[in-house]
Amino acid sequence: MKTDIRSIDADITASLAVIRGALAPAEGTPMDDAMVTVETFAAVALRVFAKTNPSKVRSEARNVEIQARIPRTAA
Repeated sequence: MKTDIRSIDADITASLAVIRGALAPAEGTPMDDAMVTVETFAAVALRVFAKTNPSKVRSEARNVEIQARIPRTAA
């Protein structure tokens, strides 16, 4: 299985555009600032992915996805 960073980049960029479009935050608002933070984090993460061993990226992506799918229980 090959990790295609360009494909991941395109998927993340498209997903962020959908979220930004749905929220339509006014510039300079707390929601806009939060989106900028998420977009910046994603951009940095993609650059790190490009410099990291692909098997490590796949392994961590799998772990994070599993954790995201496990139902959370109220404390």
